[in-house]
Amino acid sequence: MKREIKVKFTGFWSGFQEDDNFILNILSRDFHVILSEDPDYLFYSVFNDDFIKYDCVRIFITGENVCPDFQMCDYAIGFEHMEFGDRYLRCPFYYFVETYQEDLEAAQKKHLGYLDKLSEKTEFCSFVYSNSDADEMRTQIYEAINGYKKINSGGRIFNSYGGKRVDSKRDFEAKHKFSIACENSSHKGYTTEKILQSFAAGTVPIYWGNTEVGKDFNKAAFIDANDFSSLEDLVSYIEEVDRDPELYQTYLREPAFPENVKMEDMQNQVKEFLLSICTQEPEKAFRRSRVFWGRTYQRRYWVYKRSYGVIKKLKKILGKRFAEKIEGHLYE
Repeated sequence: MKREIKVKFTGFWSGFQEDDNFILNILSRDFHVILSEDPDYLFYSVFNDDFIKYDCVRIFITGENVCPDFQMCDYAIGFEHMEFGDRYLRCPFYYFVETYQEDLEAAQKKHLGYLDKLSEKTEFCSFVYSNSDADEMRTQIYEAINGYKKINSGGRIFNSYGGKRVDSKRDFEAKHKFSIACENSSHKGYTTEKILQSFAAGTVPIYWGNTEVGKDFNKAAFIDANDFSSLEDLVSYIEEVDRDPELYQTYLREPAFPENVKMEDMQNQVKEFLLSICTQEPEKAFRRSRVFWGRTYQRRYWVYKRSYGVIKKLKKILGKRFAEKIEGHLYE
């Protein structure tokens, strides 16, 4: 008979379903999982602060450029290349989130039969972004390359189609030789689905972001903007690759992933990590400090969260400038 465990989810991305997700799919094979407001194990992410309400075993999972705070969580899955006993697993979220499984499979095969797809690449370069709150380098790369040859933008930013977003990012990108795959910020270890989806579409990604991206993807299969001393040098090289069919094809024939990175291995690591947490009785699974400084740290966070909520309300009622004066006095 399966052991019963109570779980709760909070702070996850739009479209995340509490009653149908990758965590439940993993745990349900070994446990009788009950969704509860009084959980034994809380799984949380970055999109709210409600985790602070639950004094149970906390597992932080991020798809954003946010480092785990191990004073607040017991375990975490994130992007940092680090070791922290049994409390941390480094695994990019596209390996275990269902949304990206088709992209993973397509990216694994992108170098197979690439010659048959060359005739489909009738356009130069794609750019599909709608989040304007990103590092300005993404805009600078777009503008620099666009100065050489027109880029087609299928997102809301620099949109080329009368403001309408494309229905299928992969189908749109597949028509292009290159695609701009820029993170919203640069941080060692932070590699998201941007470059994965470019590979899945069969393009040559022009990447910027994680300076250690070669640990996740085959450097011979894409153009890394981090390798160039200036945007002028980057554009000059893209122009060279664009005009040399043989040089361009050297990128297409390379596999997307290094030999030591296997999708199945990464997914198994996630399963083993989550099971190793939940096979422990909750009281034994706690890792964060719950006394003295641990308790003090969480109390301070709770006070800050409540005061921040008050400040937000004051901004609406009294105006931004007056509320900011009050905020300054609060944190003096």
